[in-house]
Amino acid sequence: MSHILFALFAWAICLIFVKKRVQELWLAGIIGVAIMSLVDYVGIKLNLYSYPRGVIYIGEIPLFQFFGTYAMSIIYLYWLPGRWRDIFPYTAYISVFYLTIEAVVYSFGGIAYPNWRLGYSYFLLIGGLTLLAFFYSMVPRPSK
Repeated sequence: MSHILFALFAWAICLIFVKKRVQELWLAGIIGVAIMSLVDYVGIKLNLYSYPRGVIYIGEIPLFQFFGTYAMSIIYLYWLPGRWRDIFPYTAYISVFYLTIEAVVYSFGGIAYPNWRLGYSYFLLIGGLTLLAFFYSMVPRPSK
């Protein structure tokens, strides 16, 4: 249930703030989901963490985790600064927000940490979001 709430919350934020730019940033969501899938696959296989209360799973990851991550990737890139020197501070700040969401999902039992600590996720978020920004920067944009 917590993953459904996460996805609904993420999409509510996305639709309220990003609005019509969701169509422009659709590829960002796919890139973000790909990064999350790879990281979570490794984390789950190494028994670092798990998602015990999902409804429908794809490869041990709840389906609604994919939907929420898709929206959160779009949100991250929507406000992404244009200069690389500004990206790290922005990423560090937004990672705190995303970590807070993870803590709420954890408190509802949506994530279990057999060999992990919530604080580790902060650095994983910074790395994953920076990768997202890097990969998305390589995507050609249509000229207006």
